[in-house]
Amino acid sequence: MTNLFTYLVQVSLVFSLLYLLYVLLLEKLTFHSVNRFFLLSLLPISLLIPVSGFILPSALQKTIEIPLYTYVKAQTIENHIDLIDPPMAAASYGSPFILTGIYLLVLGAFMFRIIHTHRKIFLLKEKSILQKNKDCNIFIGDVSTVFSYFNNIFIPKNNELNLSKDIIVHEKSHIRLHHSWDILLSEIYLSIFWFNPLLYFYRKSLKSVHEFQADREVLENGIKTSHYMQLLLDSLDLMKPNNLYNYFSQPIIKKRVLMMTKPKSLYYESLKYFLILPVCIVLISAFTLPSRNKQQTLGLSPLSIIVIPPSLFPVQNGSLSDVSAHFGEKLKQAKTNDIIEHHGLDIRAKTGTPVVSTASGIVNKASMQGNWGNLIIISHADGYETWYAHLHGFNVKQGQEVQKGNIIGYVGSTGRSNASHLHYEVKLNGIHLNPIDYLE
Repeated sequence: MTNLFTYLVQVSLVFSLLYLLYVLLLEKLTFHSVNRFFLLSLLPISLLIPVSGFILPSALQKTIEIPLYTYVKAQTIENHIDLIDPPMAAASYGSPFILTGIYLLVLGAFMFRIIHTHRKIFLLKEKSILQKNKDCNIFIGDVSTVFSYFNNIFIPKNNELNLSKDIIVHEKSHIRLHHSWDILLSEIYLSIFWFNPLLYFYRKSLKSVHEFQADREVLENGIKTSHYMQLLLDSLDLMKPNNLYNYFSQPIIKKRVLMMTKPKSLYYESLKYFLILPVCIVLISAFTLPSRNKQQTLGLSPLSIIVIPPSLFPVQNGSLSDVSAHFGEKLKQAKTNDIIEHHGLDIRAKTGTPVVSTASGIVNKASMQGNWGNLIIISHADGYETWYAHLHGFNVKQGQEVQKGNIIGYVGSTGRSNASHLHYEVKLNGIHLNPIDYLE
């Protein structure tokens, strides 16, 4: 669940950045159709960019700095100065479960609101008088203002608005342009990412663009701008707040009047839309992961990335009884007598014993590395790395893809070592982990 929350936060950050770009540069332009497309495209783009590393893995190999290896050999119990037991993972399940519960509770409330609103509108249709029209269905019912919902237009039965055909044209424009689908899609997205405050402003921006598009179609039918604005002002007092109807049509009279009287944006201003391309490229680069095993990459679901750490025992036919030095032990160097802390496992084995990859991944290093001796470093999914030191020889080369269980090299005693063994380390985002916690 932690990875899902991380993904949700990443999506929200991408969405927020792109939406702020819209507000700062594009919102006041009169290219309403393009603005609508831009706003709608933010939803899939924000969902895809955080998983771009799984879709478009980087072709560049990861550069790894090799620190000086300070440990000498597989120590025996007599060499131990002090033994530090690896800390047990805290069983603090409270916070994650509480956060998950809160998130799902609010998500459920939002989804219930969507379902409940649609149900109320269907009930309203049953209680209203239907008037057939070649372009849509017109319902006369107990509503305070005119509004459209998919292929339906609802108008007040008392006709307090002194209904004008221009208002009907306006609502028909909403229907023809399928604006109700936009609103439904944005409401579902908002239900999932309800914790992002910018989404509530986004919803208003999208509805504003819808109104701008419908207003333009009415004006293009020949009505005078002054007459149409007067119709809007006359209807303003009668538009009482109502969560049901405002869910689908929230009047923004002031913005609409300003947009109707504003000169059309110049053609060259449309070049501003191309600014999204470098921004998206930068965001994709930020989320692109190092190249990795294709099977492992394609097997991950973007919405439920499961972290599977390296878990196979690294020495073929070996067992925990072969471990001669554990993670976290304080040991004395054989030549300098310096006290050091061990960051991996030392596993006794005869020279030439096969060493296997503990997870699928990409070989980022397979060469002699000073005190490490013959060293193999493999990068795995989700930021994991495994290190295999003091090898007698290699069975892989740099850049090669390996599967879990493949033989990658052979136990030896190269580098600063005077006994045949494998030094094995596991890292997560550069931080050493206790390998024994993950061994099968």
